[in-house]
Amino acid sequence: MKSILLFMIFVVCQLEGKKFSQDNFKVDYNYYLRKQDLHIIKTQNDLSNSWYLPPQKAPKEHSWVDFAKKYLNMMDYLGTYFLPFYHSFTPIFQWYHPNINPYQRNEFKFQISFRVPVFRHILWTKGTLYLAYTQTNWFQIYNNPQSAPMRMINFMPELIYVYPINFEPFGGKIGKFSEIWIGWQHISNGVGGAQCYQPFNKEGKPENQFPGQPVIVKDYNGQKDVRWGGCRSVSAGQRPVFRLVWEKGGLKIMVAYWPYVPYDQSNPNLIDYMGYGNAKVDYRRGRHHFELQLYDIFTQYWRYDRWHGAFRLGYTYRINPFLGIYAQWFNGYGDGLYEYDVFSNRIGVGIRLNP
Repeated sequence: MKSILLFMIFVVCQLEGKKFSQDNFKVDYNYYLRKQDLHIIKTQNDLSNSWYLPPQKAPKEHSWVDFAKKYLNMMDYLGTYFLPFYHSFTPIFQWYHPNINPYQRNEFKFQISFRVPVFRHILWTKGTLYLAYTQTNWFQIYNNPQSAPMRMINFMPELIYVYPINFEPFGGKIGKFSEIWIGWQHISNGVGGAQCYQPFNKEGKPENQFPGQPVIVKDYNGQKDVRWGGCRSVSAGQRPVFRLVWEKGGLKIMVAYWPYVPYDQSNPNLIDYMGYGNAKVDYRRGRHHFELQLYDIFTQYWRYDRWHGAFRLGYTYRINPFLGIYAQWFNGYGDGLYEYDVFSNRIGVGIRLNP
């Protein structure tokens, strides 16, 4: 009897213990579910209040294309292009002999132009000081009878201070004035010194020497000597240049003004053709890039018989970020310094870098 009673007590205890364990499991499980619900609610609240989360930076994708494009854009100035076909509809001028013209109308024109930042935030301002250089060449590459000479070269080093202004009149409805440029410019064709007075041949006859007015020079002993000669555009001189840039979308207009500072009187009428300023219009849309440059915009443009300006029209179709098909049309005076007072009408086709 006693053993039966103990067995019944053991069975009851086991049943009560199992029920207690199940109840504890239910409590633990409900607590776990409740904890998960609170975690989900907290996560949703954190996501809805994104300002509470630390800022997440999007991963940057660096490539050599982006790197190269960035620095090419920074260095691009007046355009680097190569025109293997550059045809002149007017005779190419030469001045050293009036009856002989060895030049052909088809030639190779190319230009290299860049600018490099030297100092940023110079003198504690927002401006940047740039060193710029532009060189333009006219190459008679197809003129085999004359050994394919380099007909003309223009050199133009510059020092430029660029200050961003970002002035938006009328709330930016008509665009904004983005930059002011102040610079010092030197332009030359590298001709000077003894090259100006060398005779055309060894006979030394005046009619066979360089045309021009008699020029009084001094020899090594200080004696005066009269020679027939003269230079064309030994140098256009030094000049300060002021530019104002206006932008609206893909349209950019730059107006430049320069007071001429001559230091060489070889060509006293040079300023009548170079003028005191120019304007450049750029328009970009998609793969297309249009350019228009107007020269001599501040001197007697209202008198057609006295206006000696020119325009240069360019179009570029971009093939890739680094290269484009380029066409150029020049009409007017001064395609190069050597021809500053010579009218020419020319067109060329080639390629352009950094379109």
